[in-house]
Amino acid sequence: SGPTLRLAPTLALPAEAGTETFAILAKRGVGKSYLAAVMTEEMLKASLHVVVADPVGVFWGLRAAANGRDPGLPIIVMGGEHGDVPLETSAGKVVADFVVGERQSVVLDLSLLRKGEQVRFMADFAETLYHRNRVPLHLVLDEADAFAPQRPMHDQARMLGAIEDLVRRGRARGIGVTLVTQRAA
Repeated sequence: SGPTLRLAPTLALPAEAGTETFAILAKRGVGKSYLAAVMTEEMLKASLHVVVADPVGVFWGLRAAANGRDPGLPIIVMGGEHGDVPLETSAGKVVADFVVGERQSVVLDLSLLRKGEQVRFMADFAETLYHRNRVPLHLVLDEADAFAPQRPMHDQARMLGAIEDLVRRGRARGIGVTLVTQRAA
């Protein structure tokens, strides 16, 4: 019995769950992102490789301790108001190459990018991640309906296809996914 992911006092998952697919579905304000953050924290504590796509800008807090002074978990925040480095719209492929090549856990804070810029970044990132990765990695998609819309606009079709590849076939490439959304469709 190896490391476990302790989600609650009476609920734990084996660390191997990092390559599984999960969906966190609930209405607004009931703790979906909080649960995803707890899962991410537990995966990082178990030395799993994690990437969080965060269109809202709330996951940067993973790198700060609860007391606000001490260092938190070993994760780089790319983009957003609290980023360690900025996130460029055209850098999706480069960032995916970095994540895979360096085995670095990251938060992709997309909150300062416009919707069209998020689409471009995530299409390039997801395609490259799917094609390059071959070792265990877990991708958390907060507000997943933004990355996998039920009715994609023309410019979202490529991103949707890349996200579908990650969710449906990513496990064969070591990729697990957590989809966090209010919209089951």
